[in-house]
Amino acid sequence: MLPKRRMIGLAGAALWLVAIGTAFTIVSLVLIGTPAVRFALAGVPIAAIIFLAIGIGVLRAVLRAPGTSERTEGGQVMARRFKWVVIGEVAAIMIVNGITSAMQYFQLIAPLDILIVGIHFFPLASLFQVPRYDWMGGLFCAVTVLTLVLVPAHAQVGAADAWLVWPTFGCSLVAWVTAGFNLREVRQAMREQPMIQEGVR
Repeated sequence: MLPKRRMIGLAGAALWLVAIGTAFTIVSLVLIGTPAVRFALAGVPIAAIIFLAIGIGVLRAVLRAPGTSERTEGGQVMARRFKWVVIGEVAAIMIVNGITSAMQYFQLIAPLDILIVGIHFFPLASLFQVPRYDWMGGLFCAVTVLTLVLVPAHAQVGAADAWLVWPTFGCSLVAWVTAGFNLREVRQAMREQPMIQEGVR
């Protein structure tokens, strides 16, 4: 049985992953700017809307279910640790962006930012006790490093930098898959245990 608050966290994270993955994918498609991407540019938002509708339905079902989602003392500690992870992530991105911009290595900004985002999932996996976040972080890092190693620095995909496009597409796909597993876990838990009670993890 999953605590109700954990279910809310998993479903909310799924919505966030789909939304942010969709946003960056659309930006990359727009920057590519070739006629061939028009179909994808139309299809991605439609798929995202369907996915988000399912996720919102799952979240609403959890919120309506019996049980309490009030924050416990352990939940407050978790929230503080989450805050510091996010602060560290944002600070690292700002520092890296400042250095790369000052050195005029602008093509490195996107992949290094994505690498930092990938790294920040490792402490979150431990904090929220969701092992799949370790896999997500590892795949974010792997996609980014492979792009930097295998793709020439000034390669283009249409009018966009390849170092922006490939990490964005790869990591967005990883984010969507992870979101799907989050929603699957919540739906299974609700089928197995309709009466949700708040527990200690």
